[in-house]
Amino acid sequence: MNTFSNTMPMKKNINIEDEELIVPEEETVETAPEADEEPTAEEKELSEAVERYVSDEDEDDLGEVSFKSILGGDLLQSPFFRRQVMFIIFVAGLLLFYTGNRYSSQQDIITIDSLKVRLQQERYNVLTQSSELLNLSRQSNIEQQLRLFGDSALANPTTPPYEIEVKK
Repeated sequence: MNTFSNTMPMKKNINIEDEELIVPEEETVETAPEADEEPTAEEKELSEAVERYVSDEDEDDLGEVSFKSILGGDLLQSPFFRRQVMFIIFVAGLLLFYTGNRYSSQQDIITIDSLKVRLQQERYNVLTQSSELLNLSRQSNIEQQLRLFGDSALANPTTPPYEIEVKK
């Protein structure tokens, strides 16, 4: 449905060693309508739509901002917000990522703190058991245990140790 139906074959000039040849081409060039012709209704509608589109993009004014327009959603239909939709979605994604990452980090910190407390308790238990074992393994405690049970032939020596001299 093209209204520009005035077409004429185009000719191409080719210069070969100062000789000019005219070769007709199969391509056709559409010419603009005559200046005295009236634009059709479709052309008028198309030009009006283009003008509205261009004027919407040039508008940075948010218009009248009132509490009612904010609650009604008129503010979100302004050209500024329509142009910034992808940025708003990007920022919302970053906020979700930040919140999730912070929650995960806090959970890790809580786990680390509880493990530190448990490690400290285990160190205290090991220290207590080590001191009890050291106390029970003293020679005087071992001798006392052997005397209580009476089934051992071990006793403290009554004679001093004898030194053996070695001649070279």
